[in-house]
Amino acid sequence: MLDMANTLEPVAGKWAVSIFFFGALSAGLSSIFPCLLIAPLLIADYQSGELDTNSRQFRIITAVACLVALIGPAFGANPIEIQILSQVFNVFVLPIVVLGIILMLSSKKVMKDYKTSLGVYIGLYAALFFSLVISYNGIVALLEYF
Repeated sequence: MLDMANTLEPVAGKWAVSIFFFGALSAGLSSIFPCLLIAPLLIADYQSGELDTNSRQFRIITAVACLVALIGPAFGANPIEIQILSQVFNVFVLPIVVLGIILMLSSKKVMKDYKTSLGVYIGLYAALFFSLVISYNGIVALLEYF
């Protein structure tokens, strides 16, 4: 952490470490709530379209997400490394999302009488290709890291 904070020293002076620390803390705190809520939101949207934060399902999913988030600190891992690794793991979600969009747009049951243009499909397949390349790079980076 001190190595990264030292890059702020020419601008922030003796406050560089404090600024970097509070920046990293703020990044973690500002992203924890969306991360905890994304799975319950998606599942609720799929099931009924309404999120009930008092439901048993919401509480179980959120509790599991909290437990997963505590794995790194429980084993004494470096918090900055955990934040970086979490961003690396995000690249594996994008191909799944793009593929899901392609499958939904290709489904007659979902689209009914609507047609998706060729340009949209070209863009989606380009995005899928790009996301697969990025995922491959993520795998290579993780293998080199470990």
